Amino acid sequence: MARRQVTLKTTLSHGEFYWVTNVEADSEEEAVVAAENLFLAEIERIEEWEFTDFEVE
Repeated sequence: MARRQVTLKTTLSHGEFYWVTNVEADSEEEAVVAAENLFLAEIERIEEWEFTDFEVE
């Protein structure tokens, strides 16, 4: 298994959302699934986190 950085992107009705994480996976497909699963686990705890960085142009 290799450590891989995965960036997931989705377009929502009011903008785009990116999720960037590192996972251990044998293939790109496995890495994407692992990243999606980590994101879903974080969303279940949404009341425990907040955005800590931003950029305004």
